[in-house]
Amino acid sequence: MGTATFGQAIRRLYGETVSLTTTAAHLAFRPGYQEVMLYCSSAWRMGIAPRLRHCVLYDGTDYTDYINSVTDGVSTTHMPLDAMTTSKYVYLGFASPARGVYIDVGTGVNANAATLDVEYCSTACLTKGATVAFTDVAGDADGTDSPEGTTLAVDGLYTWTVPTAWVLSTLGTFETPLFSKCWWIRFKPSATLSATVDIVEVIPACYDTNYGYMEGGVAYQFATSDYHNGAFEFDHTATGTLDVTWIQRQ
Repeated sequence: MGTATFGQAIRRLYGETVSLTTTAAHLAFRPGYQEVMLYCSSAWRMGIAPRLRHCVLYDGTDYTDYINSVTDGVSTTHMPLDAMTTSKYVYLGFASPARGVYIDVGTGVNANAATLDVEYCSTACLTKGATVAFTDVAGDADGTDSPEGTTLAVDGLYTWTVPTAWVLSTLGTFETPLFSKCWWIRFKPSATLSATVDIVEVIPACYDTNYGYMEGGVAYQFATSDYHNGAFEFDHTATGTLDVTWIQRQ
């Protein structure tokens, strides 16, 4: 977050609403907008989640970054996980540690029995000859499996216990680094996924759920910066409607 830039003229506004409940709601920063105004008539809570810097599909040979497709806010673009096998990985690179990701699977969903094997970067390639190592996360819970045991079948939040041994690294080797230094998570399915699986949006979750307290009946306006942060996380003691106005300036 940053300081509001009220000295610049407003170029465009974009409005949307978020239904607030006792279950966390996730909203990615809208690309191309520098400020946001938030209003709810009753008290609510808000957290700020880290930016997702990379979303990379490794097909066994090549690394392809789909970061624009999963963060552009457009439902017609996606990362294809069609018939993804156990030899392929998705790598997620965060600007800072996150406790999970909210995944929008769009219209192409998985119907095959499978779970996700999720690992965190536990050894960085910081010296000559070093390579990246990954370790299984603990305490993970998959909100995308419905029925249970069928991952990436519905939109949902996949969480894990934030690892104390998670380290900042690039991918690849010290001699041949790939992408920028990030806090990396990777996952693969335990069995081959359905023929058509679309990941439309990936929204990082906050580090924890110690959200800030926001008063009801007050309009909060912030400048947004997507260098370190990339999403909001909201909840409510009961229910409410959050009015969101994105502000684009000259």
